[in-house]
Order: sequence, then C-alpha cells, then structure tokens
Amino acid sequence: MIHQEKPRYKQIVEHLSEAINQKVYIAGDQLPSEKRMCDYYKVSRITVRNALKILEGEGYIYKKQGLGAFVRDSNPEPNLVRLTDFSEDMRKAGLTSSSKLISFKKVVANSTVNPILEIAPDKPLIKIERIRYANHIAIAFDTTWLPLHYGRLLMNRDLKKRTIYEIFEDEFQIPIRAGRYSISASTADSRIAKLLAVNHETALLEIKRCSKTNGGKKIYYQIRYNNPAFISYEMELFRRDTEKGDSRDGLPLKEFHPKFNI
Repeated sequence: MIHQEKPRYKQIVEHLSEAINQKVYIAGDQLPSEKRMCDYYKVSRITVRNALKILEGEGYIYKKQGLGAFVRDSNPEPNLVRLTDFSEDMRKAGLTSSSKLISFKKVVANSTVNPILEIAPDKPLIKIERIRYANHIAIAFDTTWLPLHYGRLLMNRDLKKRTIYEIFEDEFQIPIRAGRYSISASTADSRIAKLLAVNHETALLEIKRCSKTNGGKKIYYQIRYNNPAFISYEMELFRRDTEKGDSRDGLPLKEFHPKFNI
C-alpha cells in the first residue's frame, strides 16, 4: 500500500508512477477507475483527480473522455517545465527546507499587485514575508500577496515548515494549476541585506511569480530574492527532429530547475 506521512495525493502519485516504472502497468493499459482508486486509497475523488492531473502533467498517463486514464508510451515527447514549490525543490536536492515568518498581515490595496491578481483596485490584501532556509542557511527572502479570501485560509497555519502550495492543495483541495514567472537582476536594500546576512546592494536574483488555480483564478503574487551564492538556475533545450533537419521552430524548453550550492 502507501505510506501515511506524506500528503495523500503525493502518495498516490508516487505509488502509481512507481507501478508504471516497474511495468506493473505498461503503455496502453487503463488505470483503475477513479471510484476504485478512491476505495483502494481511502481518499476523496478530488484527491485522486489531483494525483492523476500530476501524473498526466509528468507524462505518465493520458486521458480519454468518458473512458478514463491510460498509461502513456514510455518515450513520449519531452515535457516542458514542471511547476514546483520551494520544499519540493529542496527535497529533490537532498536539502532540508524551512522558513522564518517575518510578517503576516492584512494590508491596504496595492496599485501594482491588485491589477496583477485581477481584483478590484480598492480590495485589501494579505501580505506575507518569509526568509527561506536550506539546511538552516538563509538563501532567499520572499513577499507574497493574496486576495483576502485566499489569504485568510493561511491564518494559523504553520508557514515555517509548510509551503503555501502544500496548505492550499492538501488542506483545501485548491490546486496550483499554472504560474507565470519573470526573472531579473536586483540588489539587496538595507532591510533585505540584514535578513539574508549579506552586504547592502549585494547582487540578488529577483523572481516574480503569479500562480493560478482552477479556471485561471489568480491565487497569489510573489516576489522572491534569491542569493545567487547559493542558488542558480539551469535549463535544457531540445531540438525537434524534422524532415529538413533544421530547428526553425525554435528550441522548446525541456527543463528549468534550481541548482543549489549549499
């Protein structure tokens, strides 16, 4: 069966992906119905659907309308970048993640943030500030803004050990479906320099991200300042094979992930 210490949908993802990797299910096989999975794993249908959505995004399965989920060929066209969160990146790198909550408060509308979140210009927000750690080393600082109705769900939650992704998906069944990123260079102002224990105007990597849930609803906007002494990013591109052997369609992005120097 599956272990109990991890979120249920992640347990199902790991269990089914392992079964596919071990050829318990092979290309073309139909997976058990959602109802059977609910009975077997003792979870809700929403939890099963979240797990299947992840497996589909990772290229393990595909769905046929009205028929169910089927195992994809083991050599599909490479996937694009997966949307991951801070703790997942840390786990993949073999590091222990944690956070220090600096502030969690209701704030007045922000002329920049409210339009990004597509909410009324006079609506207040929840603003969260955290220092992010890898193996107890401060590597990043982030500020997150949420619409009031989403931000209130995070009140009294353990934001020191858990990510916003985990809380929304595991407790409230609100999946993070998409995200738009922008990456640029920045420098540490006096406050951030103190929080990250770096010199004033130290070069930082500034990452802005707006994440969405079902229906394209904006769920939060975040600005993170990474210390490049500890975090960099690597990407891999792949070239499609064409009859002419050229790459005029460009080089699609296959992987984009953080690299940690801890």
